[in-house]
Amino acid sequence: NGEYIIYPTGATNIINPFLDAAADNKDLKTRINGTFYGIVKIPQIPGLEYRLNLGNDFLLENYYYGSPYAANLAGAISKSNQQRFDMTFDNILSYENRFGDHGISATLVAGYRRNQFESTLAEGTNVSNISLSYNSLEQAEIQRTSSDAWKETFLYQMGRINYNYRDTYMLTATLRKDGFSGFSRNNKSALFPSVGASWVLSNEPFVSIPNLEYLKLRGTYGVNGNMTTRYSSLARVTTDDASKYVFGDGSGTAMGQSMGSLANDNLSWEKTKGLNVGIDFSLFSNRIGGNIDYYDTETTDLLWNVVIPEITGFPSISSNVGRLKNRGIEIILSTIPVRTDNLEWNVNLNFARNTNKIMSLLGEDKNNDGKEDDLIGSNLFIGKSIGTVYHYQIDGIWQLDDDVMTGYQPGTYRIVDQNEDGKITADQDRVFLGQTEPAYFFGIQSGLTYKNITFRFFINAIQGGKNGYLGANVPANVASTGNFANLNTFNYDLWSVSNPTGKYATGWTVPQINPTPYYSRSFVRLQDVSLAYQFNSSLINRIGLKNLKLNVSGKNLLTFTKWDGWDPETGQGINSDAYPVMKSLNVGLELSL
Repeated sequence: NGEYIIYPTGATNIINPFLDAAADNKDLKTRINGTFYGIVKIPQIPGLEYRLNLGNDFLLENYYYGSPYAANLAGAISKSNQQRFDMTFDNILSYENRFGDHGISATLVAGYRRNQFESTLAEGTNVSNISLSYNSLEQAEIQRTSSDAWKETFLYQMGRINYNYRDTYMLTATLRKDGFSGFSRNNKSALFPSVGASWVLSNEPFVSIPNLEYLKLRGTYGVNGNMTTRYSSLARVTTDDASKYVFGDGSGTAMGQSMGSLANDNLSWEKTKGLNVGIDFSLFSNRIGGNIDYYDTETTDLLWNVVIPEITGFPSISSNVGRLKNRGIEIILSTIPVRTDNLEWNVNLNFARNTNKIMSLLGEDKNNDGKEDDLIGSNLFIGKSIGTVYHYQIDGIWQLDDDVMTGYQPGTYRIVDQNEDGKITADQDRVFLGQTEPAYFFGIQSGLTYKNITFRFFINAIQGGKNGYLGANVPANVASTGNFANLNTFNYDLWSVSNPTGKYATGWTVPQINPTPYYSRSFVRLQDVSLAYQFNSSLINRIGLKNLKLNVSGKNLLTFTKWDGWDPETGQGINSDAYPVMKSLNVGLELSL
């Protein structure tokens, strides 16, 4: 009769997935944005300029829904309205001039940015008559409304002066003041100064090195800031079900409010001060060039959600904690090994390495051992990296013929009993397994052109070394999928009686402590590859074309890794809500008349 079959398999726990197609569903968006600017120049003062920038972005979203099959076939209808408005206003005064060998420029900036959002939702279920759908919300037996709104503002001022002597000696000094509404009342703004200098040695007459085209030394020292999120310093309220007032025998409740977070009147900007030195160079008619950068920074007042005792009624509080050191090196090298009339080959390499170490935290010594305490609940450990993995060490899987520890079953992970007391506890048996940060990054980009044929590729790699770039990889819980979903192929390597050498613990039993397995995410990936042929103009001109080019390209075609899962770079493992990195192969033809 043309109606949907509610239970196509006959089982009442499997509803026809095509019922969603019967929903009256609309998602309407209206967006208005624009950028406006004005420039004022004073002819009597050459080089002086005032610029005003104004940016606006307004987004209105209306979502409507109605379905007789939703809410367990009782029917559901809803209307949702959201709007967001972002505005930026900048005043920029700049001056630039040269006096003989001397060049000077200065910039003053004063700006304001505001983001605000509000939303309203009205919905209902148990709808006896859905003919008017979401345009008759009052017909729903169960009705619910909710609304939300937020606003955040930014204020910033900046002054910068640059001095240049004969394009050889350059100095820069900057002072910036930033303010953000998310910080506490007395700490909303902070100052961030910096200075920089550079020296182009290749311009010096006493620097005469054969085949040297360009050589520049540079260095900067300054302070940067990091913001918190909006309202982080405030005690926020919530109106969830736990906030309702209960009267009498509990059968009646009234809406209420309760605290959802703790206030921190001392929350302030995270600051990072550091030194960066570098060298830029070019040799052999620009056939070899690149730059090398080394940086050493120290972050103070690190912004962190610190775990606090449960007796407070809150899981954590936004805080400034400790001191963090960062060191690293970045290298970029560009080369053209071969260049002839018909053949050119270029190779570009990049390498980066960074290490960090927590130097101090809150300065407390509650256990009186003479050492500053770690913040174990927040995964912060003095002397370790900020991405340290502190967890249980897994030593295989319990087998049927093992003397299985109490609280565990065959097929569950065997946790190393570090203190050999016959039981597994969080305070005695967790160890440092490594860190989530990689040891280094590197990439290779190369292009080979022979006459009309061009071949290019890019290889991207992130390596963790011995115990770095670790990622949690928990297989999808097979027991919870039932007969509602297909199991992915990774689940076939779960432990079972018939597969005792399975890599992952069974998903059918729950041990006393179920540890998270960590594995290396190191990988090497052929990220881009292409082959193109440019047809000769003498040929295509005969058929009325100015340009004709055939190309074939691929993306993410090969990935070499030991990581089980969809993508080692994003850490998407073998769980049911992840997606694989997209592989693509394209064939294209470019032409112009």
